[in-house]
Amino acid sequence: MSKNPPQQQSTTPEAITSIPGNRPSRIVILSASSGSGHTRAAEALEAAAANMPGIASVKHIDVLEYASSLFGVLYSDLYAQLVKKTPSLWGWWYDKSDTPWKGEHFRVAIERFQMQPLIECLQAEDPDITICTHFLASDIVSYMLQKELLTTRHAVVVTDLHVHALWLCHQFERYFVPADESAYYLRQLGIPDDRISVTGIPVHPLFSQPMNRDALRKKHELDPSLPVVLLSAGTFGMESSLESVRALMHMEQPAHIVALCGKNEDLLSEVTKLIEEAPEHLKFKALPYTPDMHEWMALSDLFIGKPGGLTISEAMASALPMILLNPIPGQEEINASIMLELGVAVSPTDVITLPYKADELLSDPQRLAGMKDRLKELAQPRAACTILETLLGI
Repeated sequence: MSKNPPQQQSTTPEAITSIPGNRPSRIVILSASSGSGHTRAAEALEAAAANMPGIASVKHIDVLEYASSLFGVLYSDLYAQLVKKTPSLWGWWYDKSDTPWKGEHFRVAIERFQMQPLIECLQAEDPDITICTHFLASDIVSYMLQKELLTTRHAVVVTDLHVHALWLCHQFERYFVPADESAYYLRQLGIPDDRISVTGIPVHPLFSQPMNRDALRKKHELDPSLPVVLLSAGTFGMESSLESVRALMHMEQPAHIVALCGKNEDLLSEVTKLIEEAPEHLKFKALPYTPDMHEWMALSDLFIGKPGGLTISEAMASALPMILLNPIPGQEEINASIMLELGVAVSPTDVITLPYKADELLSDPQRLAGMKDRLKELAQPRAACTILETLLGI
């Protein structure tokens, strides 16, 4: 976490709290396709709004579609390249830039210059409520409120466990944060307590529905007598994913190992070839992208993946103990350290020791059950509904 001490905000932001005529609300949800978590959080809110009273319309906007091509590259492609090829450089920048309120005027000036089409779009939409799951979006809405270019109730939904300085803005209705520590941090920066809600990170409403593990294992043709280890291979990159699969072949505990390869067809092909050499006591399955992540997490006994904010929130909602591998320096390292502190995850020192960690957990049902119970206590699967209900006064 950043070593920079918190600095108090110079002025207390003002809220815009009314919807004209108490009519049903027009909601715009703003995300950015810079990493999948921001978009998935927005999609979760959009799904939760589908059957909720008091809503006239919901529109989900990817703000990078309204940016200049250069700015879009900086926010998406450059980020992806940094975390893939030079993660230590990303970690350095993440820590260095985590000084509350420092450099914000320069940053917002650049953003509003590059995002003029978004400003025009929001003026045309004229939403009663805006919900931002990315800090770039919240900066733009805050600026528009300051300049009286828009009248809206502005909600900021933080999608990592630490509130990085980039999430801070002056004009907002409410912050929705994942944990009590996040709320404490904001209060120390001068954010009024009555404008902070601890809701968890929004996950799709499907994760809050009860599911029958035995029925799901039958549906997906898995042996009900074997534990299921779910590997989110598609998030690691080609070589790291293959290393993880090779390592898991050294597990001693019998298990089903399901490798989710996402939309990477080359990875799916390579993993499919690789698992042909798996030992008999391990049953491997390689899958492409699936919209049924809620089902796979519900039927599994152990999850292996990167500690993105949405991923760990989905695992928590599924009461699924985690092995956290290869966290990105910065936000993912913080997420991982908090999960380890809470006792709901473990982390190998190297991919070579991944099978050791998996065997250690699967051979200790009591410990695994304790982790599941702790996850049930911590999980907030209704976060998306809670956020909307709070804003709508339901």
